Amino acid sequence: MGKHRILLVHNNKQEFRSLKDFLGAEDFEVVAVADEVALKENMGDFNPDLIMLPVELSAKSGIELCEEIKQKQDYSEIFIVLLSQKKEDHNIIAGLESGADDFLFQPVHERVLLGRLRALLKRRQNKPAHQEETALIIDQDRYLIIAKGVEYYLPKKEFEILSLLNSRPNKVFSRDEIKNAIWDNFEKVRGRTVDVHIRKIREKIGAGLITTVKGVGYRLELN
Repeated sequence: MGKHRILLVHNNKQEFRSLKDFLGAEDFEVVAVADEVALKENMGDFNPDLIMLPVELSAKSGIELCEEIKQKQDYSEIFIVLLSQKKEDHNIIAGLESGADDFLFQPVHERVLLGRLRALLKRRQNKPAHQEETALIIDQDRYLIIAKGVEYYLPKKEFEILSLLNSRPNKVFSRDEIKNAIWDNFEKVRGRTVDVHIRKIREKIGAGLITTVKGVGYRLELN
């Protein structure tokens, strides 16, 4: 098995040079980049297994970048570890809700970091064989969807709609039922809002799981 590839985005050049050297000595293949542009340029060519992404970046928050990456199907299986210089609960919550697989504070203790990274990467290596055959798994704690063995991170409303449909597979949920369950002020939700969210879910996890029942609503079909 080849080396695991880690892409570091740094907001502290000295600290991340030290981390790069440390992880390289631990038999990881590491590339360090300075900003969002370099991150996106390297993702396709380097094909990382894991990205270490600071929350505090100059152009855009690492939390926003994490959410963008996790929403792209080609990158949905990349692990993302967010790093922050500020020990604030709202940062942790927002980071995990964006799809981050872990959240650490800077400066990072190297041995603690190594243990966390290896635990994440081992999770993919030890994925149960039956997972590939399971049509849909929903991880409520991490807002994680596993559809036919592939992991996806969905935005909050899309995740909640899919969870609702999954609560009673093969039942047809009307648009009003979905709006009433998902939105607090459902009376103000536009008529096609549910349809738009369903379309986005289908684009990400495939069109085959959710069936449209004309004039009624939607159902999740699980065999």
